[in-house]
Amino acid sequence: MAYKAVFIDVDGTLLNDDLQIAEGTRDIIRKLNSENVLIAIVTGRSPASSRPYYEDLGIAGNPVVCYNGALIIRNGTILLEEMLQKEDCLRILTEAKDYNVNVSFYHQYDWFSERMDDWIKQENAISNTIITQRKLSELLEDNFNPNKILCMGHPEEITLFEDHLNAIGYPTLNIYKSKPTYLEVVNRNTSKAQGIKTLIDIYNIKEREIIAIGDNYNDIEMLEMAGTSVVMGNAPEEVKKYATLVTDTNNREGIKKALELLYGR
Repeated sequence: MAYKAVFIDVDGTLLNDDLQIAEGTRDIIRKLNSENVLIAIVTGRSPASSRPYYEDLGIAGNPVVCYNGALIIRNGTILLEEMLQKEDCLRILTEAKDYNVNVSFYHQYDWFSERMDDWIKQENAISNTIITQRKLSELLEDNFNPNKILCMGHPEEITLFEDHLNAIGYPTLNIYKSKPTYLEVVNRNTSKAQGIKTLIDIYNIKEREIIAIGDNYNDIEMLEMAGTSVVMGNAPEEVKKYATLVTDTNNREGIKKALELLYGR
């Protein structure tokens, strides 16, 4: 199989636990990119948070799929954007009041939250994204529509909140964990799979010609749609069920090992 594109999740996949890209992983990605294989990051992160990794990999001119598919940017040009509606955002804010979670909004390069607590400090250290403190309900009155809502909290609280929202049912939303302490909310039309579909249509690439690499629940749809799906060894067992290939962990050059195998290097 002549794979024409590789779509890679960031946290727990491209990055090791020290939030670094291993040298071997960097080398093989740069090599494939030089051979005209489309390399694209597909992440829940913002564009600002994704940019340093694109520069590190030498693929700064390639498209990036942000906010789990809600925003696709290439060379500063927006190729796709999905936003949440005011009514849905207000309802999430209302329901969150009964749970100990920090709610924040993302739109393009901007990040907003009401509470500057330890969760915000932790995410800021991970993402290196500037945050603005603002009352979120007032922000929505200014014709503001976020691309993504992020709810952060302790795992047990996040699970309770997720179960509560799913029990209510939101037909216009996708709600899922990106890790045990993060619950993400995006438009129902948004997914990493849909973001990839948009790109392969633009580049005239078929699903069977792509590799998708991920490690968590928000990666499942893209793993299902890809011709070849690679799941990291550190992924939950439930996610591994969607793998064509289970590779090594993010701390043991899992991406490098998988790409070497699939490309016969």
